[in-house]
Amino acid sequence: MELKTAIKMRRLFLLIIFFSHFIFSQTKKYYTLEKQTKKYPKIVRYISLNKGEKIIHDSNTIIFYIDYQTFKYNKNIHRIDTCSSSKIKKIKTVTVSQLRKDEFNEHLNLSKENGRKIPLSLSHYNSIVFIIEKLSSEKYIIYEVDWIYQIR
Repeated sequence: MELKTAIKMRRLFLLIIFFSHFIFSQTKKYYTLEKQTKKYPKIVRYISLNKGEKIIHDSNTIIFYIDYQTFKYNKNIHRIDTCSSSKIKKIKTVTVSQLRKDEFNEHLNLSKENGRKIPLSLSHYNSIVFIIEKLSSEKYIIYEVDWIYQIR
């Protein structure tokens, strides 16, 4: 009887460790290229949902299609925030093409700094993206999203 209890407790402990690591590893604002090396801050960019399409996949997931790129909001992982138009005026928004250029330039600068030719990753490891959706003239929603690779 004690052996079964010990096994159940061990499983529970390992599950808690695994899920806490998985949950907290998604919100890092820094990235590294190799273990035990310098940490680099991720670039933060805001995109307006003017010409994009918003698709509610299920109760936890929203997919955004903007300029042939796909962005995914997951309620369990990402943050959502509402703000007024006065705060939005202070935020600089970029287009998707500018976001791609910024990400590429960040990658090139990092390659030059390290003196190595680092292959371009498809995972968008060096950027944090927020999408701004206008609800009314005074209310906006800001979604933190994952940028999913899309071939144009």
